[in-house]
Amino acid sequence: MTEPTRFAKLALLIDGIHKSIHKMKLEAAPHLGVKAVHIFWIYELMNHKEGLTATELAAETMIDRSLVSREIEVLKKNGLVRTEDGSGKRNYNARIFLTDEGAELAKTILERVKKIQDDVDSGISEEELKAFYSTLSKLSANFVELSHAFTF
Repeated sequence: MTEPTRFAKLALLIDGIHKSIHKMKLEAAPHLGVKAVHIFWIYELMNHKEGLTATELAAETMIDRSLVSREIEVLKKNGLVRTEDGSGKRNYNARIFLTDEGAELAKTILERVKKIQDDVDSGISEEELKAFYSTLSKLSANFVELSHAFTF
């Protein structure tokens, strides 16, 4: 496979995977009572018991920080998250935590994610998955670095 063909194939495959994941999030969100964009935020907060700031959550999920800040208010109103800065006061840089209701929703999301992961990993050995994720992580880091300095 020639170099440009390899790049095009990579771009098309990643774009197709992204669209499939987005479609699943859009389908699942109404059943979970949240927006599609909230799903991975809730999942990330479940994995960070110490809480995350909007900036940290944005970085973890590769979403614009201003969108996270706006949408956290929706999750707060729905009783899924709470914020505090350590002193009990609320502010823009406050840490975000799941409430008990949010933690229950996170468990539901985790169960579904495990099922999806099992389905998409079907027929792929642990060795292949390990090599794939290692390579994909390196490609991602290279693309991020390149994108910061990219000019055409």
